Amino acid sequence: MYNAEKFYLKIINSIYLNLSRTASSIPFGGNHFLDEVTRGVGELILKEYEEQFNPESTKPSEICKAYLKTLGRQDFLEDGAFQLEDDGDSVVVTMNPKDQEHCIYKEFCREAQKESLLFYCPRLGVLQSVLKKSLGVEYSTSVDWEPESKICRGRISPVKRRLRTEMARFVDDTLNIAGERAMLFTKDAYLSLLTAVAEYAPFILRKVLFDSGYRSFLGVAREAADSYKTPEKSLRVCFEEMKHCGIGKVELISLDPSAGHAVIRCYQSFEVAAVEDIELYRTPRVTCDHLRGQLSACLTVILGCPIICEEMQCAALDGEYCEFLAYPEEENERK
Repeated sequence: MYNAEKFYLKIINSIYLNLSRTASSIPFGGNHFLDEVTRGVGELILKEYEEQFNPESTKPSEICKAYLKTLGRQDFLEDGAFQLEDDGDSVVVTMNPKDQEHCIYKEFCREAQKESLLFYCPRLGVLQSVLKKSLGVEYSTSVDWEPESKICRGRISPVKRRLRTEMARFVDDTLNIAGERAMLFTKDAYLSLLTAVAEYAPFILRKVLFDSGYRSFLGVAREAADSYKTPEKSLRVCFEEMKHCGIGKVELISLDPSAGHAVIRCYQSFEVAAVEDIELYRTPRVTCDHLRGQLSACLTVILGCPIICEEMQCAALDGEYCEFLAYPEEENERK
């Protein structure tokens, strides 16, 4: 029986690990998909034992403790395996190091984090479902595992917003992103647009690219600014949207919100890849004007003043990344 249990646990961990690998390669909705899977499993378990679950408090941590006691009576968990504490409207869940070796999901957890995959803890998924049922609020989870101290610490927090690109699905044979009709804009389609503009109006090409990028990300920037308290967090959410859209991996190198200054880098820029095989310009030059517009829009909305973003280094010319310098528009007027 012992060998059979080990085999079943191996299958469970392998299923979750493969889900993480698959979700990590999905460009639209992978993060949301994996979160929904772990939460959905939690809902099924909750439905099975909800008659025995009667929390006496509306505090998030007490609700979770009441449910863990319910599962403890089913011999699924040892009493005291978790420590739960309220942190504002979130719950911090810490697993005692001695109990981690008995966690049935430890292989999935450690391997997923070793491979830097998307990861949602199935145990926290159950508590996520419990809180939603009890409080009527959407929650999501995150986990930090410290190899040196062997402390496993999870956090269950209310969902402030979903990435627009996570809400992609087919509705009546149409692609919708965040409830809006969408289409895939391929490299060939992008090149045909650039070539047409360059042929008929070459002197406005940079302006068209910048302006289209600027307009396209105003809505995303407003959502991020409304959802998060700090400029750094809002910008990182915008950068996640860019990555999910296929624009490239965008990183914030430095930010001075009071001065309106920022340094931003982009790795694997789509615009660089799109023009590398064609002679769009007569001389070598920076090419990421669409991204420059998107970054300007994000910084303008989030910092609350007109921001100009200039590309100081482009991977189309040299180096592994494109680097952008941002500063207030009024500084440019004084030059």
